[in-house]
Amino acid sequence: MSKASNYKTLTDTELIALCLQGDGFAWEGLIKRYRRLIYSVPVRFGFASADASDVFQNVCVKLLEHLHEVKDDKKIGWWLITTASRQCLHVKARRSRETPEDSNAEEREDPAPNLEELSIVTEQQQSVRDAVDELAERCRSLIAMLYFDTKSPSYDDISLTLGLPVPSIGPTRARCLEKLRTILRRRGIQ
Repeated sequence: MSKASNYKTLTDTELIALCLQGDGFAWEGLIKRYRRLIYSVPVRFGFASADASDVFQNVCVKLLEHLHEVKDDKKIGWWLITTASRQCLHVKARRSRETPEDSNAEEREDPAPNLEELSIVTEQQQSVRDAVDELAERCRSLIAMLYFDTKSPSYDDISLTLGLPVPSIGPTRARCLEKLRTILRRRGIQ
């Protein structure tokens, strides 16, 4: 387990204060906390993996450079969404300058959702991820494997990994989802 995981229980305000004092493990903890949120923005823009990684890296550099300017530590998620969205728009603009458009092509509609919708959806997704992080390890692992694992593991794979009998995965999932709903309700999310 890395030292950055020791920072998992700190609030954003505490973590940012440590980052500003030069604590590298706090920085790693802050990036781990928000990496999914940052990556979700270029994914919503439809970027390929390499471009999404570039946006992620640029956002992290901007955060390092401007963390001391973030006015409200409680709104760092919004700052990251806005910064990532701007980076995505910058990449799209650069691409359109580099690739001459076909003069006979019909005008294409921009596939990127508007920034306000993107911000709302991304914040909701981050809220769910944060709530999942509050679950006990067993539920967190089960939910992650069922809903976040891109490999879509089978119940047999889940059974082997988590040591659960296959017939108990469904009922355990139901209990874990109910716990997740409770956490979300407590946070004011329906």
